[in-house]
Amino acid sequence: MQSFKNSEALLEREVKVSPLAAQTYSKSYRYFCRGAAPSYMDHGEGCYIYDVDGNKFIDFMCALGPITVGYNDPEVNAAVISQVNKFASGSLQSELEVELAEKLCEIIPCAEMVRFVKNGGDATTAAVRLARAYTGRDIVLMSGYHGMHDWSIGASQNNKGVPKAVCDLTINFTYNDLEDLENKLKANDVAAVILEPIQSNGPKDGYLNGVKELAHKYGAILIFDEVVSGFHYALGGAQEVFGVSPDLVAFGKGMANGYPISAVAGRRDLLEQIEQGVFVSTTFGGDSIAMAASLATLEILSTPGFYDHINKIGTMMRDGIQERIDKYDLNDILSVSGMPAHCGIAFEGHGSLSYLDIQSVYSQTMIQNGILVFAIYFLNSHHTEAEAKAYLDATDKAFALIRQAVDKDSVDDILIGGKVDPVFKRNIK
Repeated sequence: MQSFKNSEALLEREVKVSPLAAQTYSKSYRYFCRGAAPSYMDHGEGCYIYDVDGNKFIDFMCALGPITVGYNDPEVNAAVISQVNKFASGSLQSELEVELAEKLCEIIPCAEMVRFVKNGGDATTAAVRLARAYTGRDIVLMSGYHGMHDWSIGASQNNKGVPKAVCDLTINFTYNDLEDLENKLKANDVAAVILEPIQSNGPKDGYLNGVKELAHKYGAILIFDEVVSGFHYALGGAQEVFGVSPDLVAFGKGMANGYPISAVAGRRDLLEQIEQGVFVSTTFGGDSIAMAASLATLEILSTPGFYDHINKIGTMMRDGIQERIDKYDLNDILSVSGMPAHCGIAFEGHGSLSYLDIQSVYSQTMIQNGILVFAIYFLNSHHTEAEAKAYLDATDKAFALIRQAVDKDSVDDILIGGKVDPVFKRNIK
């Protein structure tokens, strides 16, 4: 029987002193069934985490993507400890900075130069600033999520606090729709086209090539936001998978197995603007601890067969999800999408039940069966067929309960904790 007594005690303390009791929205207690889920982690090992109450879970969240190798990896740990005994941030740079920049230029197809920052949003913001400076234009076309900075979040529904003048400079375009992109390029003087190159089931045949051709036709800089896709599908990211190189690319999340680092990379003439008045500078951009972790991580990711293993496990899980959706006749309520390495479930409401009611049944059941996951999963090198089978066994139980909830039009006899209550909700039922 799971107990979350210590988690609840810590949560009671933190809600009084920190908004949402988490520093990342998606790690907040509101994204789980409160009282029936952990809120605080004690330690991790491989693809397992242990919460502060001693409960053990197979982790398919992987810290929202950064844990590509696995928790507590001895090679990454050794590299970090070696550098800790020297310095973290110092008055001069570390030689690791040279090594890491050279490594990224070697493995990222578009990279001629690299600038290091900390968060994914720092890297996308730097790329957009470089594009605006180079083109002398202001308008940005974007598709996907690119971080919390004003230029990006201002174009979303979550733009409270962003000046309208800033919001008006960024326009969303529809992924996998070249006509929509060209119409917006024609109607605006565009500095940059930025997109997450892998969304949902990925790009249609020829789509990314088409985006590149259109961006350049209308004089815009093409930016790939590979903060999520980078190092999860291939060592060189979506560029390597689909054979299309942008002008600039932002990487983050999975490049250091959980240590905080991100980078903007790309054409030399664009990056050299940082020497010519484009301001991209941070105190902790040269953090040598994260760089040591990144070099060790990239060495592991370069191991032959690494991505074949990830793809094999992910395919097993994705196919298994669909089999269970079919088994319980839930295709009008649940759907699975995504490429094998990063895939998951979408929920729809039914009858009087909202999509969050349905998701709450899923979330609670997965936790009860020792699986820590959102709707979408991430994988690291320690996930094997055994963990995938445990995930699918728990999914089967969750879907059976969702079928029961839908048939009864009620979750009252199923949920023992609170409901999933994200800060930002969909506008549909």
